[in-house]
Amino acid sequence: MASYLYPYFTPWGIISLLPLYGLHTLVLAGIVYRFGKPRFETLYLAGILFGLYEAYITKVVWNPEWDSFLKIGGVGILEVLVVVLFWHPFMSFIIPVGVAELLTSGRKILPNIMLGHPYLTAALLGIVESSNAPTPPHSFLSTFSSSAFLITLIYLWLERFEGGRYDMKELLPSSRELRPLFIALLAYYILFGSLLRREALPGFSAQIPIWLLYAATFFLLYRALKKSQEHEEVKITECRPELRRLTELAGVFIISATVSTSIKTFVLPQLGVAIILVLWAFASVVAVVSLVKSARWAFTQ
Repeated sequence: MASYLYPYFTPWGIISLLPLYGLHTLVLAGIVYRFGKPRFETLYLAGILFGLYEAYITKVVWNPEWDSFLKIGGVGILEVLVVVLFWHPFMSFIIPVGVAELLTSGRKILPNIMLGHPYLTAALLGIVESSNAPTPPHSFLSTFSSSAFLITLIYLWLERFEGGRYDMKELLPSSRELRPLFIALLAYYILFGSLLRREALPGFSAQIPIWLLYAATFFLLYRALKKSQEHEEVKITECRPELRRLTELAGVFIISATVSTSIKTFVLPQLGVAIILVLWAFASVVAVVSLVKSARWAFTQ
């Protein structure tokens, strides 16, 4: 919702983004919960596998649609740090799973800084959204429609289906159910990977570093899942968000996005570029720290 306009109301969003993100989330979260326990390290490493779709589907790690600042061996270093090691592990995986946990079993998966400062987090996400919105009306309509859609689904889940009584592990696919979902995800890779930007796929020499990143991530995730089995479950918190609180957070997100886009459009045109530069610098640091932290935890006894 912060990186694509109208994700739930456009043909591309419905045909491409929803299946892509949905299958990744179901498969990877299912693996984490079935073969280990959800904690930062296991979720983060699984999120890297999520982010690696930016290789063989979008080819962004090799040839993005913008000028790549730094490449080594044909691989965009900042693209890997920001898109693969930060954006998708956190924005596409840990945060959605963490919010779902709060709405169901109440496990405290989200980072303390987000739980302690939810309104600031919503405002910052709005600023991030503004960097991709061309005009204030686009920003307002996209954030409002997407927020309203999600809050409606949450309302139906909590009120109609009494969603707060369930445990996430019960809701996620079983080991048997993971197989057809994995096959569907693999088919998705083959189909869209062959259709989207085929000319952007590099030669084998540039693909080798990505193969190594895949192999290292699989190995670290295996060790982290195995180790997590020996640890206690993540504690249950009383910080379950009420519908009113979620509506307020959505309002902060919408206002922040619209105001930031207005400033960028009418007052300070360079704001969009500045936001992206700050985000990329911050994301690169967080990515390195998170990867080192997760790898160290997976290897310690």
